[in-house]
Amino acid sequence: MKPAPDQRPRLTQGVRLQMDMLTGNPVLLYQETVILMNQTGYEVLRRCDGTQTLSEIISSLAREYQMTESTLFQDVSQYVGAMNQKGLVEWL
Repeated sequence: MKPAPDQRPRLTQGVRLQMDMLTGNPVLLYQETVILMNQTGYEVLRRCDGTQTLSEIISSLAREYQMTESTLFQDVSQYVGAMNQKGLVEWL
């Protein structure tokens, strides 16, 4: 399912985003799995708290990284959509 710009993504119950205490790198934790993340993925997922629409998340990232929303839209949408398909992000 392709996410709509007005949907509000959030991490699924039981999924946590945090910094690894040993390395200081971002990780995604769920069940008994740890996914090492890059900073870009972390910045996207930390905004997926159910309070912002996908469009608002993209706008926020565009401002922070001084990019156009149109440049970010496809990549961020695909990334959040892939996390949804893995059961790590849900839509409100």
